[in-house]
Formats: sequence, C-alpha cells, structure tokens
Amino acid sequence: MLDHMDLLGIAVVTAIVFLVVVFIGTVKNRPAVLAFLVGVTGVLMGIQVLQVHAFTITVVIWILFARRQFDPRSIRYIAPVLIASIILATTALTGDLVASPTLALQLLGLTVSASLIIAFSTEADRRLMIFGMLTFATLSSTLGLLQVAKIAPIEIWHASVSALGRPIGLYSEPDWFGLFAGLGMVIAWRTPMRPTLRTIAITVNAAAFILAFARAAWVAVGVSVVIVIVVAILRQRRVKKATKGRQAAVGLLALGATGVLLFLPQLVSDLTTRLANTLTPGAAGPDISGQARINQIASLTELANSAPYNGHGLSASGRVMVFGGIATGSSSNAVSSNWLLGLWVDGAFLSLPIIAVFIIVALRTCHKLSGQLLVVVLLNSFFSNVFFTPITWILLALCLADLLVAKGDVLNSGDTRTAKVKGFRHQSAL
Repeated sequence: MLDHMDLLGIAVVTAIVFLVVVFIGTVKNRPAVLAFLVGVTGVLMGIQVLQVHAFTITVVIWILFARRQFDPRSIRYIAPVLIASIILATTALTGDLVASPTLALQLLGLTVSASLIIAFSTEADRRLMIFGMLTFATLSSTLGLLQVAKIAPIEIWHASVSALGRPIGLYSEPDWFGLFAGLGMVIAWRTPMRPTLRTIAITVNAAAFILAFARAAWVAVGVSVVIVIVVAILRQRRVKKATKGRQAAVGLLALGATGVLLFLPQLVSDLTTRLANTLTPGAAGPDISGQARINQIASLTELANSAPYNGHGLSASGRVMVFGGIATGSSSNAVSSNWLLGLWVDGAFLSLPIIAVFIIVALRTCHKLSGQLLVVVLLNSFFSNVFFTPITWILLALCLADLLVAKGDVLNSGDTRTAKVKGFRHQSAL
C-alpha cells in the first residue's frame, strides 16, 4: 500500500520524465512519447493501480493512440508465451498453498503487455522504449549517487555492509537499484549514441552499480558479459572495441577508483569483503544475507519436493520467509527469491512451458542487446527475483521482436521517423 510520500515520489518522478522528454525536444508526436513511457514504466518496480502494473496500463494507452499495424506473423512467437502463461496461471485455481490469487491476473496482464509490444511495435518504438529504460535507470543512479554523497536524503541501508550506506535511488531497496543501474550500464555501453551522453550514462550507472553492493546484479552482469564474449567467439564475430564515450567513461571510473583507494580505505575493505562473500559465501566473516538465501533455497527445495504434478499453486513459493521457513497461515508475500525453484514450487510440470520459453529466447538472443539484458535479469532472479515484474516481460517482448526482424519482418522494421531522439540511435542487431 502506497503512503502519501510514495505517491509524492511517483508524481515527482513522472514530472521529471515528462520534462526530460520535452527538454530533448525531438520527440514531438504522441506515439513516440508513449513508446518512451512504455520503456520508463518497464523499469518500475511495484507501481500498480488497483493491482495492475503501470506498465500494463501504459502499453494499452500506447496501443490506443499509436495506431500501429498488427503483424500476423507475430502470432508464432506470441502463441507459445500466451499458452505457457495461461497454463501456469491455472494453478492459482487448483493449488493447495496459493498465497495470492491475484498474481495470476498480474502474470496474464504482463503477458498480454509483452504480446502487444511484439505484435504492434516498430523498430522506432522499440528504440524509444530502450531509451526510456536508460533514461529512468540513469536518473535513479544519479539520485543514488547523491544519496551516497549525503546531498539527497536517504535512510541508510546496511551500514555494516558499506561504510557509506547502500543507496536505493528511485527504488525501494538496494538490490533492485543495483540491478537497474547494471542494466543502464549495459544499455549505455552497447547502444549507439553521442559520446558525451554515453560517457555520462556509463559513468553514472557503473558507479551506482558498484556502490549498490548488489551481489546478484554483480554476478548477473559479469556472467552476461562472459556469455556475450564467448558467443561472439563461437560465431566468429569480432567484439567491438571501445569507441568514443566508452573510453572516457572507463577513464573517469578509473580516476574515481583511484580516489577511493586513496581517501576511502574503509569502502575498499567493504567492497573486498562483499566480493569475497559473493564468490565464496562466508569467506570474509558472517554473511547474514547469504545465509538467508541458503535457508530460502532449503525451504523452496522442501516445498518443491512435496509438490504434486501441478505444483502448490501460483504464489505458493511466496510462503518461504525472509530467513527461511514456510508460512503455513496467511502470507503477504507471493514471490520467492529464486525464479526457477519458485516456478517449480508453484506449477511443477505445468511451469516447464514458461521456463522453456524464457530459457530458449535468452539463448537465441543473448548476443543481442535485448538478449543480454534478459540474461542479466534471469540470472539476477536466481537470488533477487524480478520475474513477475515489468522488466522481465518488456525484455522478453524486445527479444522476440528482434527475432521477428531477424526473420525478415517488414511491417515492424521500418517507420524510423518517431525514433529521432537527439544523441540516441539503436541497432537491433547489436
């Protein structure tokens, strides 16, 4: 339930995003602005109206005003996603440990939203969606850095983990903040744009990504980079060297790292400890959050082993508590910390279709920007689950739209007029 401060924060963020669109001055038509806002709402967490994600509402509004042409060839990609989601959603009606039946409706809403993007969006729309994601992530990272510098007010998180405190930016917790800073960093690195904008976006998001102390995001981004390099080698494609903007960003980050080494030795120690516990849990002293994850996995495994062929019902995995253990009574939580185990608890064999969809799409598109971002989100969701939030589904839509373009889609590959955003360009084959 949002209080008045949350509503005020949402209003301020919305106003800032609107001003950004107006300021850049080159996005002049309604469909383009709405496509941009679809990207913005795609990186929001927990912002809902009557339990409907703001992302879903924005996608519907975009469809009503964009007047895009439906591509019938998109059905071959949409159908598996819809069928898999419907199969999983039915478990909310049959499961014995369902904690929140409305999660099924949210799942279907996100699925329909992704399907509409696949079926109706042009390449120009998708460029603007990615730009919206980058814009909001960078705004959040900027606020997070101001929080670390004590310029913007923040309630310090986990002072025992970081001497400076873990920032939250425009999110409700550091782990999500770190994930979206990481996504912003990847987008800024791989998407063609003006050197100055690239330098700013990479530097701000990378700094926030590090200072968030979000280990799940560190692992997810790191592994995704390795995957991209390996795939490039296997496909015998040259990995692009640093270009203008990237070099400057790396230089600024190196300069900042030098300053930290000289003037903030405690932060260096905290980072070293955090990294050590990431690679080997408990290696550098007590790791409460790491132990909590281990306990959660044990409880999820217990539920998974007791699940019938159709699972305990969608949202049943949310009964696993923060420090492990299973809530047998009512539960306000509906989602587990691990997406794969959580889906098996919820649907068992009925969850396999949706799991297969995401894994296959990620494997087929991991060399593209959209695919790498999806890989980051799925890897992050093994520890800090965002499967039932808009970011996972907008990225699935972008990946499948990329596959349509790769198959020679004509209807949705043109119309570049709405994508003329100053300093920003996009290549679907990145």
